[in-house]
Order: sequence, then C-alpha cells, then structure tokens
Amino acid sequence: MTTKLVRDLMHIGVATCRADTLLVEAVRTLLHKDLESLIVLDENSHAVGMLSRREAVVVYGRSGADMREARTLAVADVMKPEIPEVPPDIPATAAVQIMLDRGIREIYLMHHGGGASWPAAVLRYEDVLRYLSAESEADVADLGAGAPRPSPIEAFAERYKLQS
Repeated sequence: MTTKLVRDLMHIGVATCRADTLLVEAVRTLLHKDLESLIVLDENSHAVGMLSRREAVVVYGRSGADMREARTLAVADVMKPEIPEVPPDIPATAAVQIMLDRGIREIYLMHHGGGASWPAAVLRYEDVLRYLSAESEADVADLGAGAPRPSPIEAFAERYKLQS
C-alpha cells in the first residue's frame, strides 16, 4: 500500500468570498453549501484571510441577543488574516496531524506568485473520512490532482449557467 499524499486526497476548487461581503451573506453561503470555511479575497482576487464557522459564532457570542450591529459587519471585520496551508507532496497523515494540532477541519494548498496568493485546493476532514470509509478507489475518484474535472470553459459555463 502506498502512502497517500495530500495531492491524492485534496479537493480541487476552493469556496471564496470577497472581503467586503457582508458577514450574514457569507454565513448563508457556509450553511447552504455545507462548508466549514471560505477563503477571503481582496479586490484583486488575492487571498487575504479565512472566514470559518468559528469566527461567525464568535461574533454571535460577542453581540449576544443584539444582532443589529453584527448584521452590518463585513467579512474583513471578523476573518482570520492567516490561511492554514500545506504543500501537496507531504503525506496526508502529516497534514491531518497538523489539522488536529491546530484544531482546524480544513487545510489549504495555495499558489504563490508575483506577490499574490490564491487558493488551489483544500484537504478537509470530509475528504479524509471519505477515503477512510471507501470500499474501492472509485469511491474517491473525484479527489486529488488526478480527478476528472470540467474544462475551464465548462466550469465557466456552469458558473454562469451558460449553454456550452
């Protein structure tokens, strides 16, 4: 049995939101898409932080029953400025240990270039659990760098609901 690397189990495609998105809208996205977190992008689409469910719950904890002020907050007001990341070529078990040590449920693979960063993939508890429970490789064929995915034009068409 070969050692699984992060690149073998990662989930290609990362959910994002802009820093100026209202927190309530970002929370709706987290809930509707059953996500643990969103990578926050600035006006130039550079990754500047992460908003997880935890940050949203902290806002509620601070505001209590008076949610009027909390509903006016932007994601930038409450996000974490750091993004937990790992390289794709380390053992997945090492990445999982980092997640456990840091108390996080997702860890990201980021591209860096020209002074900018942007998210490429994520390794989530869900991905690890799917691999753990898989009865065959077919059960996790949609994970990892080799997973089949739509072409860029197909992805664009799907995103904007266009006919290709």
